[in-house]
Amino acid sequence: MLSLNRRYDSFVVPRLDEFERTHSKVRTIADLRDLIASYPSPSVFVATCLAYNDESRSATLARVVEWLTGIAGVGDYDEQMSNLERWAREARPEDHFKLGIGIFGLGSFQYLRMFLGANTTKPDIHIQRYVASCVGHPVSDTQALAVLEPAARRAGVSLRDLDTTVWEQSAR
Repeated sequence: MLSLNRRYDSFVVPRLDEFERTHSKVRTIADLRDLIASYPSPSVFVATCLAYNDESRSATLARVVEWLTGIAGVGDYDEQMSNLERWAREARPEDHFKLGIGIFGLGSFQYLRMFLGANTTKPDIHIQRYVASCVGHPVSDTQALAVLEPAARRAGVSLRDLDTTVWEQSAR
């Protein structure tokens, strides 16, 4: 949620590094959920722990964390990670419609899947521009996915690696 339309290296990375430094005991989604709940509101948590003021993103973060807590389950760290990784591999892009969580759209959903190990792409502006340059016309996020997923399979290319390469060349 923190990285949506923000400069990753100058905005996101310092906040995440500081969070990891000051909250090193937060290892699971349930730990994060409990930490968020220890503050008067998700907005206060995000402002205090991430130096960021955005009520909408704060509320969305809290809802996503709560949803992920159910997927992770209650086992030990390894079991929870295994559950999350399995979900990421098995989920489909259209599953994001079922959530109905604020600004947590297709790009965020796909980015979360990638973060948890799925071989997919997040159809952000960089990916959309890349696909548009290949097909010769603008594409939507769903069109970008519809083009890249089968193309990567046919080419024998990791979609995650392609996403990273496109992002590195476009965003940086």
